[in-house]
Amino acid sequence: MSYFLLTLGMTALFAVLSFHKENKTAWAVVCTLVFVFFGLINYNNLPVLQWWGFEGVWIEAFCVSLLGVAFYCFCTEKSSFVRFIPTGITLLAAVVAAFQSWEMFHADEYYNRLKVETVTDSVFNADVHPIPVSKMISVDGKLARKVAEDKLGEDLGLGSRVEVGNMTIQNITGEFTINNGKKLVFNDDLIWVAPLEHRSFWKWMRNGYTPGYIIVDATDATKRWLVTEVNGQPLRIKYLESGCFGDDIERHIKEHGYASKGLNDHCFEIDGNGTPYWVLSSYDQKIGFCGEESEGPITVDAQTGELKAYSIEDAPAWIDRIQPQDFIEDQIRCWGEYKDGWWNSFWAQIGVQEPTPGTTLVYSQGRSFWYTGIRSAGADNGTNGFMLIDTRTKAAKFYRVVGINETEAMRIANDQPFAKAARYEANFPVLYNVRGIPTYFMTMKGSSGNVVGYCFLAVNNRQAVGCGAAKQDAEAAYLRMLKKTSQDKIKDGDVVKETQKLTVRAIVQENNVYYILFNEVKGVEFTGSTEFYPELKWTKPGDQAEISYGKGEDKVIPLDSFDNLDFEI
Repeated sequence: MSYFLLTLGMTALFAVLSFHKENKTAWAVVCTLVFVFFGLINYNNLPVLQWWGFEGVWIEAFCVSLLGVAFYCFCTEKSSFVRFIPTGITLLAAVVAAFQSWEMFHADEYYNRLKVETVTDSVFNADVHPIPVSKMISVDGKLARKVAEDKLGEDLGLGSRVEVGNMTIQNITGEFTINNGKKLVFNDDLIWVAPLEHRSFWKWMRNGYTPGYIIVDATDATKRWLVTEVNGQPLRIKYLESGCFGDDIERHIKEHGYASKGLNDHCFEIDGNGTPYWVLSSYDQKIGFCGEESEGPITVDAQTGELKAYSIEDAPAWIDRIQPQDFIEDQIRCWGEYKDGWWNSFWAQIGVQEPTPGTTLVYSQGRSFWYTGIRSAGADNGTNGFMLIDTRTKAAKFYRVVGINETEAMRIANDQPFAKAARYEANFPVLYNVRGIPTYFMTMKGSSGNVVGYCFLAVNNRQAVGCGAAKQDAEAAYLRMLKKTSQDKIKDGDVVKETQKLTVRAIVQENNVYYILFNEVKGVEFTGSTEFYPELKWTKPGDQAEISYGKGEDKVIPLDSFDNLDFEI
């Protein structure tokens, strides 16, 4: 109804400006055509219905007023200054909007959109907790999509009707049953999830809904599930990006009371019970016609269409992202450019900083952050530090850790013998906390796009790099390099230094890395290298050893020292 009234108003404006007595029939026909044309435009584009702050309605008013005057002049061969007034008003509005929005005149407002706390790298240890390497993301969006398409292809009948939609990564905790009673249990796990979308308009016409969604484990591509039933109930996904008319997800929201809100960041997510939702960010413009700010998420039950709008503070815990990536990237740019005003950013560029290319998600204990490196304007490979922005609250911290940027990290990984010989290529890195050190973690891909290896690289030390075909091998190689560069002494806040005398239960060797089990410490294996502890090659089950290590949550722990008490040369 809102867009019908908008179209009616624009048609009335055209009718008034174009009215002439010479040929009323032609005038009426053209008015009808204008109504139909702009009705289709409004129905398809769904402009935000605000009188100020969003340009859609003003652009439409300018076009309609200009067309009306042009039609009047063409039919009557006359001109009327009065009829140009609406066109002049829309042009004046555009000039006012430009001055209200121009960064040159509002640099302070653009700069202050993102409140950034500058901290040292020690704070990083408290904000981003270490996790076992088994939980590090090794499946990116492209690979997740391939895996999901492979899973869908296993069902020949279903694959001809639907396709895999856009993949969304999310953190999930909960349990539910899927097809045939299979139980899925998640505990602070990362998954990719995508709806099954209609293949075409005709498939939508025939089917009306799709039968579910696909889950791909973000840490193990072999774990993937085509979910068509949740807790004994078959899924019927009706509201989709491929849905038409009222089944289109954004149109559904606009038609139910949110035509005056900007919508961004379509994310398909599931809650801890397996119920599928669409999550979109509602936003407004805060600086003229620019300065986008998220106001909170709007959730839509993908099956029933039930809508709920939340503030940022009241959003359900299962929603990861409220701050859209493009909003955050623009706010980081303005924070780096306009600290000392627009003229400094344009001419002198003293103290101007900029984000490094690319923004990724970082997860820590159920929380997620947008991550990007920060470098001086014009710098190529180095960074002044990095920034983490909470994806829900927009709380931002700038960590002063001088190092290398993500692009240079990928080059270093590609130059390692492990990758160079086989022409493997590093994927865009994800930031993790490894023994208290900000560390890039990269997957290495072959020509097929499959993951064939892994690489760790210290953000602040290009020499501390470790690669391997398995995550544990890459981590072990990385820790050896940290030890060589004396960085292994840095410990994160969750790790407690332990020194104990223990009895060797079992010891095995893989290359020059030894894996040791001790009788007194159950459920944990220790790793060490003969490069640092030569006595390992003479150690056997039953030997007494004095070791020190960082006691944390990891089940594979590198040794900080090793002394075989029963060995003498």
